[in-house]
Amino acid sequence: MKQCNFDGANLRGASMFASYAEGSTFRGADLSFADLEQGNFEDADFTDAVLEGSQITAARFERAIIDNTDWTDVILRRDVQENFCRVAKGTNPKTGVPTRESLGC
Repeated sequence: MKQCNFDGANLRGASMFASYAEGSTFRGADLSFADLEQGNFEDADFTDAVLEGSQITAARFERAIIDNTDWTDVILRRDVQENFCRVAKGTNPKTGVPTRESLGC
């Protein structure tokens, strides 16, 4: 799945467990309640995506773009939360939730 285009996709509840999605784009995608555990999402673009309730334990998000994303009810490892809070900005256009607020920054 490296460098795939999932822009605008309905991936609600999808299992992407241990997927290798480095450099893929998820702009405006609905990833609510998706299983992203142990996946590699380095350099992925999640701009405007909704990830509410997703499972992301042990997933890698180095250099991922998270502008305007909604992470409501996602349990984050402390190091991931800290890294996300450094770059988080904007408000999700679908849910109206500010990214920093959804991350608990």
